[in-house]
Amino acid sequence: MTRSGNRIDAMFRRLQSEGRKAFATFTLSSDPSFKECLERLDLLVKNGIDILEIGHPFSDPVLDGATIQVANRRALAAGGNLARAFELCAAFRKKNKVTPIVLMGYANPIVTTGYDAFACRAAAAGIDGLIVADLPLREAGPLLDALAREGLYFIPLAAPTVETSDFTSRHPGVGGFVYCIPVVGPTGGPSASMDAILDAVTRCRMASALPVMVGFGVKTPSMAADVAAIADGVVVASVLIEEFEKMRTALSPAEFKAAAGDLALGYRRVIDAQPALVPRL
Repeated sequence: MTRSGNRIDAMFRRLQSEGRKAFATFTLSSDPSFKECLERLDLLVKNGIDILEIGHPFSDPVLDGATIQVANRRALAAGGNLARAFELCAAFRKKNKVTPIVLMGYANPIVTTGYDAFACRAAAAGIDGLIVADLPLREAGPLLDALAREGLYFIPLAAPTVETSDFTSRHPGVGGFVYCIPVVGPTGGPSASMDAILDAVTRCRMASALPVMVGFGVKTPSMAADVAAIADGVVVASVLIEEFEKMRTALSPAEFKAAAGDLALGYRRVIDAQPALVPRL
């Protein structure tokens, strides 16, 4: 896949033409099993998800809070790893040629695989972008080169503690969107105020021409709608993982499918219904 054919770019162009904002979520590969995870990806897309962030399980997910840490343990216990994450993405891609996939995780398995081999396997699996929680952009040069050769993007993280130069780059391996993190802390932690989110989004827009997606601490449908109104999209992750696990243990498979679909679709509807706000300069 070439850079011009990256599904992330195509998705943002389509949503812009429709006057809509992107809705993304995160799922741990093999959580709670390979089969159930693959079925869940299909369910999410059918109920309004535009971008799938798929995590490759790791034993020490330092950026993540309790919910995703537990999900990592479930996935590892089910045999999940980077290789199985590639297999999951490839299996999904056989049925869905359009929805962007962003692989998300930690540097150690990528370094162990080797940057060139990793990029080749990611491209073959139908992956479009990569988020590496513990690899700063300024240290990612060899990985960026490998990704660029395969038409994949390194997604930069823009947290309050990160200098502007650490989430902006002209390297062709950097692209897709800026992942705007408006709070200091792990995934699933306290929510930022809307003023703080607006300041964070404005900072990203001033520094980069890439679309801005906001994640970390976005929990309720109303907050997701407010965030999507000032950004190009919103990532709702920990709260959905937590609710899905409660449903999975309490409901039959058919009941789970209906309830989980309704939950995701509820976020989608309020995001689409929210009128656009004028960003503060």
